[in-house]
This record gives sequence, C-alpha cells and structure tokens, in this order.
Amino acid sequence: MRQSWLEFEPGLFVKVLAVVFALVVLGIAVVVRVYGDITTTDLVGTLICAPLVAYLVHLWLQPQEG
Repeated sequence: MRQSWLEFEPGLFVKVLAVVFALVVLGIAVVVRVYGDITTTDLVGTLICAPLVAYLVHLWLQPQEG
C-alpha cells in the first residue's frame, strides 16, 4: 500500500511544535516589553494558533515522495 505524503509524523511534529512554542514565548516577551501588557484574548488566540502553525510547517517540512 502506498503511503500518502500528507501523513502525520509525530516525531517531526513535536520538534516543530517545540520551535514554534519557543518563538511564541519570545514573541510574547517582546510584546510585554514593548507594550507593557498582553490581554487574555491574545494569549488564548496564540495558544490556539501555535499548534496549527506547527502542523502546517510539519507538513511543509516532510520529505516529498513521488
């Protein structure tokens, strides 16, 4: 059976998610430093979007088969 190139790879996803969350923490630190405050809505939106971005990057980084 042929595997799809859009298959989920947990190892790659965890690595990408770690990098994305590191960038999120850095970005939030910069925003707090510049503006002095961050709202709960910003934090919730960031925590919802970060795994989605990590998943898309994970798909983009998968080796192309074909």
